[in-house]
Amino acid sequence: MGDWTSPFKQAFAELRRRRMFRVIAVYLVVGWLLIQVSGATFGPLGLPDWSLKLVIVLVGLGFVIACVLAWTYDISGRGIQRTPPASDCCPPDVVAPTVAAPDASVAILPFADMSEARDQDYFCDGLAEEILNALASIQGMRVASRTSSFRFRDGTTDARDIGRALNVATVMEGSVRKAGNRVRVTAQLIDAGNGYHLWSENFDRGLEDIFAIQEEIARSVARALRVSLKTPEVLDLQRYAPRDMRAYDFYLRGRQLEGAKDRIKWEYSAQMYRRAIEIDPDYAQAHAGLADVLTELLLWRFARPEEVLDEALAASQRALELAPELAEAHVAHAHTLDFSGEHDIAAKEFERALELNPDLYEASYYFARHCFARGQFARAVELFEAAHRARPDEFQALMIAVGAAENLGDKARVDDIARRALAASLHQIEVDPENARAHYSSASLMHYLGDIEGARRHADMALHLRPNDYDTLYNCACYYARAGEPEQALDLLERAVATGQGFRDWIEHDADLNSLRGLPRFRDIMARIE
Repeated sequence: MGDWTSPFKQAFAELRRRRMFRVIAVYLVVGWLLIQVSGATFGPLGLPDWSLKLVIVLVGLGFVIACVLAWTYDISGRGIQRTPPASDCCPPDVVAPTVAAPDASVAILPFADMSEARDQDYFCDGLAEEILNALASIQGMRVASRTSSFRFRDGTTDARDIGRALNVATVMEGSVRKAGNRVRVTAQLIDAGNGYHLWSENFDRGLEDIFAIQEEIARSVARALRVSLKTPEVLDLQRYAPRDMRAYDFYLRGRQLEGAKDRIKWEYSAQMYRRAIEIDPDYAQAHAGLADVLTELLLWRFARPEEVLDEALAASQRALELAPELAEAHVAHAHTLDFSGEHDIAAKEFERALELNPDLYEASYYFARHCFARGQFARAVELFEAAHRARPDEFQALMIAVGAAENLGDKARVDDIARRALAASLHQIEVDPENARAHYSSASLMHYLGDIEGARRHADMALHLRPNDYDTLYNCACYYARAGEPEQALDLLERAVATGQGFRDWIEHDADLNSLRGLPRFRDIMARIE
């Protein structure tokens, strides 16, 4: 027998998607206030009795109009736009099954800045990210990615809604009040099923104790979720702490700036890491961070090798000297070795990073990209799959794995990966409709799976959202190449290359562009890439 409640659940979900409940609540409050004020003021003002009745009628009519407008239109960062039908976001032939959230799963929200000047957002984000990374390193624990969980930083979304959106059983939130050398941290773990608190605690200590606080919070979450630690040191967050907390402050500033794909911010990020190293020359993570951000500048052709490669190599080598067991340092060193042409040694460094931390997303993901660029597609697919297991709500690893599997000629595996990747990217669009990366990913995947109209809608939306972004231009070029529109594909590829980003090895091995390779214009574009 079918579930008779299903239509009601679907209707409720659609009302929530179109933000109807918020509009209704706000309108009822405003309408009630308007009627109350009218009733109290119309008499003393000498207005006729029917004027209050008119206000009540107009408020009632306005309610109907407000509901119609709320159903039809949405207000976003791009202005007022028509709300797309649910079918545009989730085509009926590619619907991800609803899976119960694992018991040992959590989303770590960014901590709220309660400091007097409200200027400690980088510190709050860094504290939450340290806890997130620590918990993600525990085998058997599922932790929502930073990209997904930090989207709910405004604090207006109920924990139960966050749990449903990210498919986690619990949500951790908190606040930080930092003043001089003192810090007060409040953390609480919430059951995403019923909204009740599972655990909460306040910490009021000196700033030098911040690593101990992070460790205590991570251990408390692990205990609350009944996850056992195979080795006690897995949550030893004080192991790589700097001697001087001023260095940590600059390190967190650098890491926040590094999170944005922007040349100016990456250059400032490098300055922050350099300042941290000046204060504490033995701070391994600052050296690794510097190597990482300089490599990003190289990767996206924002800097030339002769400008930053030597510094990046020295920073990554110093990080390894200071912390040979730090997996992130091995990943940073592998990046710099790749740019030095030492590809075999880089592969060994990636392997070592995975030995030290098999669940480190960055190690699997960037090693997979390394293998893809070398044409080692079987290994690339394996590593992209591992990256997705480490961060299940991140779809990009699976998206690129489709191209790698296609190069192997494994049609069944390509189909399987493509469907899982599409389900993940559509879920991200549901959570964040303005995620251009999810839109262009969905476009390519839908086209592969046969939804031609849906694919074009998502490609157009991606270009509308970020018309000058290299990633968007390049990936939409890939979509149009597959769609049999070479001129549109070449136009977008030319615009992408004109940004000065991208690199030859990747484009040469990207199966999405195979239909363009024999065209003279494609060869001309490739000739412009250094």
